[in-house]
Amino acid sequence: MGQRADMLFSRLMAEHARALRASWGMNPAACAATSGWADLTDALSFDAHVFACAIAAAAEDAEGGGGALAASLGLTAEALETVIGRYFSPQCLGWLGVPVGTPPADEEAGMVETLLLSHTHPTHAPGRWLASIIARRALEPNHLWQDLGLRDRGELNRLLATHFPTLAAGNTSNMKWKKYFYRQLCAEEGFVLCSAPSCAACLDFDACFGDESGESRLARARRAATPAESMDGLAAR
Repeated sequence: MGQRADMLFSRLMAEHARALRASWGMNPAACAATSGWADLTDALSFDAHVFACAIAAAAEDAEGGGGALAASLGLTAEALETVIGRYFSPQCLGWLGVPVGTPPADEEAGMVETLLLSHTHPTHAPGRWLASIIARRALEPNHLWQDLGLRDRGELNRLLATHFPTLAAGNTSNMKWKKYFYRQLCAEEGFVLCSAPSCAACLDFDACFGDESGESRLARARRAATPAESMDGLAAR
């Protein structure tokens, strides 16, 4: 993320912490010491983290391209307003800095969204919202976890295992998630994704199973915002 997106992410998460304190009348950290509340707090905050990452990354992309947020994020204005109100606060809508608009119809994103929705409960609202976001962000060129604004692939693994458990459980070989989604779509239609007799015999094995490490958008923004002289000072310590 760029510096503006990093700032938006930080403001959203600060508002989430305030919302937790207002709802439960205690510091979120204290909830971890209270039986039965630790897992709930962690789950809510992880989902808030995921939504804040995706919203900030998509807002930055929308601003850079001169477009609307919905086209970059995949959520309707109504769904975005609900997400903001549930995890943050309504006032956060004014911080986005770009028009929301309406997500355009996209056949490819629609297929991925349908796949994801088939693996989450119909009444599970976070799963429905995330299906729309993931499907849209999967059209971007980087690793999926990077285009969702997440810190690493591990966060994406956790997100999918939590909200789309049966889909995530099928990725037993740790295939790259975009490749895995499209492989599932092809299998549903009765197509074979590639002509190799097996993955082990494929000459392009790394394209599907290669390393997915790299720098997150948040880390890149924070590094760019740190003056060179400050970095030198830290290195000397």
